[in-house]
Amino acid sequence: MTNTWLIASNNRGKSQDLAACLAYYGLTAVQYTDVADRLTFPAETTTSYVDNAVIKAQYAAQHLQRAVIADDSGIELPALPAAYGVTTARDLGVAVSGYDRNQALLAALADTPLANRQATMRATLAAAWPDGTVVTAQATIQGYLARHQIGQYSGGFDRLFWLPRFGRTLAELPDSWRLPLTHRGQAAAQLCQQLQLKKG
Repeated sequence: MTNTWLIASNNRGKSQDLAACLAYYGLTAVQYTDVADRLTFPAETTTSYVDNAVIKAQYAAQHLQRAVIADDSGIELPALPAAYGVTTARDLGVAVSGYDRNQALLAALADTPLANRQATMRATLAAAWPDGTVVTAQATIQGYLARHQIGQYSGGFDRLFWLPRFGRTLAELPDSWRLPLTHRGQAAAQLCQQLQLKKG
């Protein structure tokens, strides 16, 4: 199989989070730019998380001639049905910082009561090899969007994503609690299980 996987992303924060999720389940991964020159990935033009992740993973695996893992994720908001979801990065802009993205989201929901601030975060992971083989995994987490950013253990949407059963945002939970709960963490668990079966 492979000892160290490369994460096919130019987003340092997302790569670090995914690496932590994979490490939680025993898989070692690093951002591909740690070992290779920066790639220009194909533009995301589909409305499918799976297609976006697979296209990115296969592109990187072919160019790097290494086994890679790619992620496509987004946040889905019933209160804003025409925005976000699979186009989250496109709607908010990939060059905008996580803090500013969250502020834009809070502004869009400024007049929405908490009861109507339901949210789902969805992640799809695709592992690809240079020969074109692909394995995928998907997972979601459901909660509400808080009215303010809070939490020091992680960034991005975790600082807004409030879980009623904990009474905290994801970013207020240490990694030992947070990683198995997140959409990306759950997808990483499924992917690692599939890769172990494939290896066996």
